[in-house]
Amino acid sequence: MKLTKCENGHFYDGDKYPECPYCNTELLKDHSIVHAGAAEQPGPAAQAAAPAGPVAGWLVVLDGPARGRDLRLGVGRSFLGLDGDGTPVTLSADAPLSARQAAVAYDAEKNAFTLLPGSSQELCYLDDAAVLEAMPLAGGETLRLGGAALKFVPLCGADFHW
Repeated sequence: MKLTKCENGHFYDGDKYPECPYCNTELLKDHSIVHAGAAEQPGPAAQAAAPAGPVAGWLVVLDGPARGRDLRLGVGRSFLGLDGDGTPVTLSADAPLSARQAAVAYDAEKNAFTLLPGSSQELCYLDDAAVLEAMPLAGGETLRLGGAALKFVPLCGADFHW
């Protein structure tokens, strides 16, 4: 990775982008975002965003055009954000930091889920509280990203884990 700094002070991977992707946002479109209910033949970004190991839980979209769709959560961190239409999406591990509104982490050793704040300027809310520090998740909580609400549904817990 060639760490490059543009004239506006942004750092980016010079091997990956010919110019600053934060100044020229066209370079970021659809390269690292996977939509809920992605196409049957996923591209490289979809493969990169697949959960690590088996599914550990889900986030189910409660409202909007993606209502009823689920986002799979795997072992480790699953980064969350919104697409251009405000639909919740799972982001690949190499998604820009500015797109990451939150992360749900499943720690297989402790068999526990945690909601973490993202690196975006946008906030994520757990029920009615802004996520400013790590918060435990037990199941049934509602997360809000932008105008979308998602219900957390764990698979792994006291009764089952991989």
